[in-house]
Amino acid sequence: MQRAVTLIGLALLYLLAFLFVEFLGTMHPYLWTYSAVPAAFFAAWPYYKLCERYPLPGMAMMCALLLLMVNFLFGQGHEIFALGSIILGFAAEGCRKLLGNYRSRKGTIASYTILSLIPFTKTCVWWIDFETASGMNITNFRDVYFATTGRMLSMPILATMVVLTLAIAFVSIWFFTRNWRPREQYHIIIEK
Repeated sequence: MQRAVTLIGLALLYLLAFLFVEFLGTMHPYLWTYSAVPAAFFAAWPYYKLCERYPLPGMAMMCALLLLMVNFLFGQGHEIFALGSIILGFAAEGCRKLLGNYRSRKGTIASYTILSLIPFTKTCVWWIDFETASGMNITNFRDVYFATTGRMLSMPILATMVVLTLAIAFVSIWFFTRNWRPREQYHIIIEK
């Protein structure tokens, strides 16, 4: 029971990091456009603890699917965001498997760096399908906010956001995993 509570608590902290940053994004368009950058820092610790305490397959995919479900629940889901979340979740799981069979520090660092791009797929909706994205968000934003958002859709801003997100995610997870000690064994089924 305690393991389940810890797992749920860490998963909620991971989600709260993204929800907090998205809430800040309602204050200014740049905060929304660059939401992946601070999220890459705030979500690093919960992800590290999830992978260290539960060195099992599926942690990266669970985090990707949680973000996807919460965004759809709040009316912020889109097919491009869903596709990006699933692809990045599978890529992160692949890195965890290839770089140490779900138990290595390298696998955790690589998988988190990949997962940090999930908010970017949400921002990509503006570049790929502007009409749909604007229709989804126009009721949430003030007119001035909405007009400013359209002006920020440029390739230099896109490239800067991706580079900053990857750099901050890598440095943050590297810092938190300095004392990496995954559990030696983790029994899914408790024998009686």
